[in-house]
Amino acid sequence: MPPPWVRAWRRAWLAQDLTAGLVVAVMLVPQSLAYAMLAGLPPHVGLMASLLPLLGYAVFGSSTSMSVGPAAITSLMMVQALTPLAVPGSEVYVALAAALGLGSGLLMLLMGRLRMGFLSQLLGRPVVQGFTVASALLIMAGQVAPILGWSSLGQTVPDLVAGVRQHLVDSSGAWRSDVQTGSVLIGLGAMALLWLGPRVMARMMRMAGMRDSASQVVSRLWPLVVLVLASFAAAWVNRHTEWHVAQVGAVNVELGGAVRALSSLSEVPVTALANLVMPILLISLVSFVSSMSVAQTFALKHTERIDADRELLGLGLANVGSGLVGGMAVAGGLSRSVVNEAAGARSPLAGVFTAVLLGALMLMFLPWLAWLPKAALAAVIIMAVSGLVRWQGLRDAWRYDRVEAWAFLSTAAGVMLLGFESGILLGIAWSLGAMIWRHSQPHMAEVGRLPGTEHFRNVQRYDVECLPGVMVVRVDESLDFTNIQHVEMGLSDMLSRRPQVHSLVLLLSAVNRIDHSALQSLIEFDDAQTAQGRSLYLAEVKGPVMDRLHRVSLDKRFAGRIFLSAQHAWDALQTRQ
Repeated sequence: MPPPWVRAWRRAWLAQDLTAGLVVAVMLVPQSLAYAMLAGLPPHVGLMASLLPLLGYAVFGSSTSMSVGPAAITSLMMVQALTPLAVPGSEVYVALAAALGLGSGLLMLLMGRLRMGFLSQLLGRPVVQGFTVASALLIMAGQVAPILGWSSLGQTVPDLVAGVRQHLVDSSGAWRSDVQTGSVLIGLGAMALLWLGPRVMARMMRMAGMRDSASQVVSRLWPLVVLVLASFAAAWVNRHTEWHVAQVGAVNVELGGAVRALSSLSEVPVTALANLVMPILLISLVSFVSSMSVAQTFALKHTERIDADRELLGLGLANVGSGLVGGMAVAGGLSRSVVNEAAGARSPLAGVFTAVLLGALMLMFLPWLAWLPKAALAAVIIMAVSGLVRWQGLRDAWRYDRVEAWAFLSTAAGVMLLGFESGILLGIAWSLGAMIWRHSQPHMAEVGRLPGTEHFRNVQRYDVECLPGVMVVRVDESLDFTNIQHVEMGLSDMLSRRPQVHSLVLLLSAVNRIDHSALQSLIEFDDAQTAQGRSLYLAEVKGPVMDRLHRVSLDKRFAGRIFLSAQHAWDALQTRQ
């Protein structure tokens, strides 16, 4: 059965999809190389991870604009997960990276078949924002090492500090410097060009009357131009000066390389492979959530419908394809998708063209990649992820809800100090804990009637009228074992301050469910009120709740004490007085 987009595809879209495919293919070359280096993998792995995933996503994906491939966040997660298990860049490390991508793909395929797309809502926005900002800061800090000509510094703040100290202080405690001046010049020069180039070109294009979409495409392709210039500059520095600039070196892609790399997994102990289980779970979740966010962004713009279950299948097949060719975990990328859309993509066929054209570019220009300076690739990574450091979400959360802000901060702190696993789990734990705490402390308000109306409002906020001896209390939460004790204590406290009350009306307009524990407590509370000469009434009981009460014949117990509305209760109790 063909994907849904195939039936909707129009022949008139061919030129636009082909153009978008070519533009994104050119853009993916520097980006794939940079993200592979970030993940501690040989550069060609990033290129391989950009081929089959695009084809795999086109089979099931429901977004017409999203482009999948290596991503900065998943690259950092991979290097944190795999560094304790193997030496970055080794055959075992490459095999573990492929296994990680393959495992993530299989897990997402299973989740898609089980229709678990709802899991995209598991991570709250503050947790995702905190994770993204912390990861981006770690990535930027870590890429200072290639610019200085150093080896990897680590993936958490304590590791980074220790790595910097190792390069600046010798064994005797004396200060030293092993900074490679050539790499610093190339790296800083590349960063300056990456920052300045798009701004200058955007201004020139506006003066020339070109569209914003064209300016976007050109600015996204600018990193490739910068890498070409940096390669010539690095070659000149290495040949004509005493300085040294580290380069990528020979890049070889063999058809049997993936099979050979995966076969090296036999050298890895089973206990080490077991350590991939948690990274597979978290990388799958983060990839899915971030990709859904990208897909939804474009869906709102084009009034499309994104099917979360199909996205799981598409991303799952993309990761399986990447793992089978010895690639790495992939996800939907915002920058790639922006370029894909700006270049005119109308369907996932643009991704198919991207994969084919990228393969052709690899065959033609693969030997030239050896000249790329590592410092320039690090500059590309820094500039690419700098846009992810956005503090507006934290500022908004701090003004609106401090609990949400602390979820952001706890996630960010966990990622930066302990690693991505601890950070995500800490953020999820904080969010779930806050949700449970809030649910266990439901808002309760005594309400009265607005004069001349049938509307009931909080007596502390509005000038309302009340019946003598009658208290109407609205409970703004479903009742269950986590909050029923709080509700009982709150009602008892209200009644203790109003001993003249003989009728208590519980307004249940906000109660969607009453669990068994809460039901038993409600019965006991009713008995206690009867013993004190007080009557308990229920009003605005929703249909599903009433159905459950009917099953246990509780509607008979409260016969004559259940009212359709607050006004109905008001009229009945006013008559009885």
